[in-house]
Amino acid sequence: MVDDSAINRFMRSAFGSIWSLELLLLLRSQPEHRWTREELIESLRASEQVLTRSTADLVAAGLVSIDDEKRAQYAPNSPALEETVAAVAAFYASRPAAVRRLIVGGAADSVVNFADAFRFRRDQGE
Repeated sequence: MVDDSAINRFMRSAFGSIWSLELLLLLRSQPEHRWTREELIESLRASEQVLTRSTADLVAAGLVSIDDEKRAQYAPNSPALEETVAAVAAFYASRPAAVRRLIVGGAADSVVNFADAFRFRRDQGE
């Protein structure tokens, strides 16, 4: 069983936006299906740019694979990762606003950390 802190860490690190989570859940809903970009754009009502970024996030997290024909499929790298995704899906189904806050908060933390890295570097040089 995945604990709440593991779910929180996973959501903050694996999803760059709520779009990434929505994409993952769509792919997970039909795990044997290999989705074309057109199918995903139509199903999610997302832009090409959003889809490209979200897909890259999920591939990097070891959750999705892309075949030679550029079709996406749900493919977690391990049973533990699948268990975590199942816990995230259940949490999202029961508390969608809390999940959105975690993901948005994680993205905001990343931006602040990125900006701080430049500030630190600049301060070192002065």
